[in-house]
Formats: sequence, C-alpha cells, structure tokens
Amino acid sequence: MSFTLNSVVNLFKPIGPTSFDMVWSVRKALGVKKAGHIGTLDPMAEGVLPICLNRSTRIIQFLSPLQKTYRATLELGSSTDTQDATGQKISFGDSSLVTDSKVKQALQAFVGQQDQIPPMYSAKKKNGIPLYKLARNGINIPREPVKITVYSIDFIKKEGAQVFFEVRCSAGTYIRTLSHDIGEKLGCCAHMVSLTRTQVGLFDLERTLTLEELKAANEDGSLCEKLFPLEEALNFLPAIRVKEEYLESISHGVALSKCSLDDLPDQLKMGHYFRVLGNNDKILAVVEAVVNQDSYTSLAPEDIVFKAKRVLC
Repeated sequence: MSFTLNSVVNLFKPIGPTSFDMVWSVRKALGVKKAGHIGTLDPMAEGVLPICLNRSTRIIQFLSPLQKTYRATLELGSSTDTQDATGQKISFGDSSLVTDSKVKQALQAFVGQQDQIPPMYSAKKKNGIPLYKLARNGINIPREPVKITVYSIDFIKKEGAQVFFEVRCSAGTYIRTLSHDIGEKLGCCAHMVSLTRTQVGLFDLERTLTLEELKAANEDGSLCEKLFPLEEALNFLPAIRVKEEYLESISHGVALSKCSLDDLPDQLKMGHYFRVLGNNDKILAVVEAVVNQDSYTSLAPEDIVFKAKRVLC
C-alpha cells in the first residue's frame, strides 16, 4: 500500500511497552521497512505516540519540537530515585497541611521558561552511555540543566495525597521531574504515579489508533483514511510556492532564489522552516529561511532566500 509510505500513525501507546516496542510492533503489523516515533513515552506512561512510516521518517526532525500536553498524577509525601512510581522511595515529607490553594499556587510557579535538570533514569547519554544504565549501576553524575517552557499548568483536583493536573509544555520536558520539583516547592516531597500524553502538535488522543485497531484497519482496507499524510502532518509550517520552471530543481535540493518564488507568507524569519507546495498542494520539500522579512525586499533576483532542509518528493 503505497499511501503508507508518506503517512504518520497517531498511535495510542498503552502502559507497559516501551516506545521502541510500539515502533517494532507497527513495523511488523504493516510490513514497513522504516518507522520512527515522535517523542519518547516511558513504559509506565500511555497516550499519543505518533509514528512515522518509511519515507515520512524524513519529517521526524520537524515534528519532534512540537508542543506536548499531558495529564498527570503526582503523589505527595515521598520522592523516589526515578521520580515516578517505578522507583524506590528515598525521601519523605508531611503533606497533611498541603491544601488545594497551596497546590494551585505551587503549580503556577512553574509556568514559563525555566531550567530543568534531566533525571538520572532517562535515555539522555553521557559519553555515549544512557544515563539510566549508569543509574542502575549506582552511578549518579552531574547533569547540565536544559531549557524548557511550561506554557500552562492547570490544577484538576486533589484526592488525599494525590494531585491531578494537566500541563502543556515544550518538547524535552520531563513530567516526572516536574512532579518531583512541585513536591520540593511544597516542601513535602512528591513523585509521579501516572501519566497520559493527550496531544503532540495536531495529534490528539481522540484520533489515536490502538495497535489492534491499526491491524484491523490494515486488514479491512480502511487504513488509508485513518493515517495522517505528510500534508496534514506538516500543516503547521507556513507554505510557499515556486514558479513552474523551478519545481524540478527542488527535487535535487537546490536552494531557492528570490526569482524562483511565486507565493510566500507575509513574514519571513531567518531560521524558520517552510513547506514548499507543488501541484495538487503536495509537499515537495521543507526549506529554511536564510533572510528576514526586512531584508527580503532589497535582495537581487538571484539572491538566495531559502535553503533546502529535507526533500520529500
């Protein structure tokens, strides 16, 4: 089925398997040679796990930075070495005086850009070795903080020692580390006990397919209508069009000069990505602007405006 070559599966990952396990299962179920996921989910987490198939793996780099939304539950009163319920409890605190209003106030303190120190039990690497392998051998090393952004964090409810909340954040944010840090802010320790990713960019929980549903759709011929084509997956990128005589050069990764452009957005910003549309609005390539809007008007016709980042045709 050729339509799967440039499509993305909005897969639902259940609690238990790793993200890699799910990619392998999708490859086996659909018989595709290449597949890659967008944003790792820990085994104890569930929810949205977009998986790019075959040629659509070329767009992973553009989808990976998309904002993500999670529903999470943390438990007050103890912290663990993994910062979630899979680890050993290492610290304890009194949460009896923590009220709803105190939790709401603590949550709002984490809105905005901030530094977050990745947990030792993570897939980040030091000298080529995943940190979790070092942690399992009792080795704890200093980690450089990473810039993250929490766009919103909403209190849902508090039941006993458990706090339910929803967070919208930048890629690379560890929700279990956020849960741990919220406990530190409240002065009573905390660790994450459940996590559901509800959205990755345009991929949301409502439109996910379980592995079983994916297999069934593949067998009954309805899979095409349930996958995300490149055009939809990259719809968040602003579009540009080039003149007919330059369409062929795009397939060879040739940079786009001012004279090649037929239509472009009102604003250009250096370093931002754009999708190049061809006939029938098919995406031909993703390009990167090398000039800003204020300098575009003064360019000569032969001056370069975009450089190719990924050819998709």
